[in-house]
Amino acid sequence: MKLKSTGKNATRIFLITTGALSAAFVGGTIAAAWLLVRPNKRTPDCIPRIRYGRIEPQTLISADGVRLHAWVQYSRFADPNDWVLVLHGYRSDRTIQHYRRRFFARRGYNVVLLHFRGHGSSDSARISYGYHEAKDVEAAFNFIRSLRPGSNVRIGIDGISMGAAAAAYAVGNGNIDPDWMILESCYDNIRNALKNRLALRVGSSLTPILAWPIEVVVEYLVRLRADDLDPAKALEKAHCPILLLSGDSELVLKPVEIEYLYGCIPNPKRCVLFPGAGHEDFLVHDPRRYAKAVGSFLRDFSPHVDREDSTPVLGLARE
Repeated sequence: MKLKSTGKNATRIFLITTGALSAAFVGGTIAAAWLLVRPNKRTPDCIPRIRYGRIEPQTLISADGVRLHAWVQYSRFADPNDWVLVLHGYRSDRTIQHYRRRFFARRGYNVVLLHFRGHGSSDSARISYGYHEAKDVEAAFNFIRSLRPGSNVRIGIDGISMGAAAAAYAVGNGNIDPDWMILESCYDNIRNALKNRLALRVGSSLTPILAWPIEVVVEYLVRLRADDLDPAKALEKAHCPILLLSGDSELVLKPVEIEYLYGCIPNPKRCVLFPGAGHEDFLVHDPRRYAKAVGSFLRDFSPHVDREDSTPVLGLARE
């Protein structure tokens, strides 16, 4: 009788454990697939009207053959050799970055707004949290260089979240050599990024159960090891000034992770925290602090741009 009872209990425990693991793996697979798919349908290329300079659409081809779409603003305040490449975040697009486009254009930069693969009007592709998107950064970088062959073209990068990670990978791979970079809300490694986002959606108790299957499925779908998705390690190879921006209330990026990421970046570097800010656009959250931090950084490390702009930071009406 005892043997029968013990056998039944063991079978029950085995079935429950197997069921729980299967449910976790299925849930992880669904979650991973959602995290990697295109965030929305392909959007038309509706060029905004501006009163100064001009914006032109461009089609770029990445090194692995992905067709990318970009907007190029030629600012009437900028020297033809002064550029900034603005990179959007995960499941976002370039259309929400007009404030940044205007911010840099008014300060003497021509601007490229890129749609990453799998976003907006660029070709569909699995999202890889910046790793394969680094090829898109390289394509945009090479496009800017091609506009002024033989000239001393100066290119800076402004990347947000996944865009910042993509810039980090491109620099770490040695594919680009920007004059400066502004990295906003950049994750330190993919394991922390996934766990932090999972904790927000399913709670801290379920996060350890789902994190492993999600990591396995992501590795299989994007053909990468989780260890490869490490912007902090990539930034150790940077050779340009870097400004790191982060909110002190970001739930998807913890303070210890920000400190670690900053510690991996070689000098010259700066870090500015935005009080009360989460994982959001800091130019919108605190325009004055953003303008002060970025303006000071550009004056020190991009000194050819010394124009004082007295117009409101977010005043698009005067554009």
